Amino acid sequence: MVYGDALTKAGRLIEIQTMFARQPYRTRTTAEIAERLGVHPRTVRKYLTELSSSGRLPVYASGTGWRLVEGARIPIPPVRFELEEATAVYIAVRRLTRRSGEPGGALRGAIGKLASVVPRELETAFERLAGRIDGAGSRHAATFRDLAYGWATGRTVEVRYRPRTGAGERQGLFEPYLLEPSVVGAALYAVGRFDPPGGLRVLRLERIAESRVTERPFTPPPVEALLDRVERSWGVWIADDEPVTVRLRFAPHAAGLVQETRWHPSQTLAEAPDGSLELGLTVTSATELVPWILGWGAACTVLEPAGLRETIHREHAEAARRYATSGTSS
Repeated sequence: MVYGDALTKAGRLIEIQTMFARQPYRTRTTAEIAERLGVHPRTVRKYLTELSSSGRLPVYASGTGWRLVEGARIPIPPVRFELEEATAVYIAVRRLTRRSGEPGGALRGAIGKLASVVPRELETAFERLAGRIDGAGSRHAATFRDLAYGWATGRTVEVRYRPRTGAGERQGLFEPYLLEPSVVGAALYAVGRFDPPGGLRVLRLERIAESRVTERPFTPPPVEALLDRVERSWGVWIADDEPVTVRLRFAPHAAGLVQETRWHPSQTLAEAPDGSLELGLTVTSATELVPWILGWGAACTVLEPAGLRETIHREHAEAARRYATSGTSS
């Protein structure tokens, strides 16, 4: 199959228009735009000449680069996806639809709108996907809406929360800084300040009994710093403790499966002569790893840290004891 450059060029022209529309008073060099688009500077000059002469982007060459004509308005055409981009979006959306806690109404509406802007080859796929979602949504749809509005508009959300530990409900004001899906399992988490008791907390969507967006504004911290902290965890674990180094050895028959997946940004892999594989990780807390390690059964052995090794040993020993007990209950 031959991939034409027409759609690629159209996407690049839109990207240039968007760059100037977002920062209309900034001067941009040809080299800067070329690096952003991944093309030769000569191509950028051709694009800018074409956009300027057609009136779609009234720019002129100044002494240091390209500037937008003062007071100019930039018409941005509707977003159009290249086929591989739309396919990537479809895969991401498909994964989202398989999660248990996602609100069906919002998701169905979003997919339906995407169906109108993706290439026609994928339009039917998106429409079928939207049709498979219950428009009524889950019982957590209202909570999701409140968190989404609070996060997007910088408004505090009043919540009533039920911790997993069963220590009793907590009611307070929550500032949603991030909404994060769980890497393992079907759950959605909100990261932000919860007062009382104050400080950064992680709330699971399904454990929020009630929620209400307030008029009280908040100023979120830099999002990059928060994302860095979340990505250091195995799931969505926020802690100020020192990172934990974890080393796991996988049996030869499981080594191939482990190698096929990128489990964590920090991971390292080392193959042994006997065919086994050592996986190294640096995470915020090893606690989140316990269910995942247990899922590998005897194929995974914890080498370090000692505390995690002892926890897994204890869990396996208890499971063995239960299976050794006669009958089907204990």
